[in-house]
Amino acid sequence: MKRKNNFILQDVGGENLLVPIGQQVVDLNGLIILNASGRFLWEKLVEDFSMEDLARLLAEEFNIDRECAKKDTQAFINEIAGIGLLE
Repeated sequence: MKRKNNFILQDVGGENLLVPIGQQVVDLNGLIILNASGRFLWEKLVEDFSMEDLARLLAEEFNIDRECAKKDTQAFINEIAGIGLLE
């Protein structure tokens, strides 16, 4: 899976914001705030990764067990897919 490119990641006052551009401004009508793990996964999704690979990378980056990483990754992917941020 891979993310759409019609969002810009901005750091505003210590917050990780996904700012829509183009048609997404109208479709979403808002901003998305990411925590540290969400930002990490969003940045990885510039390339095509499987859920398993993303979970492994998350576990390594944040020094958490693989099962926790799988659950967190699945929750993140479900959330961004639900609002149309994945190709």
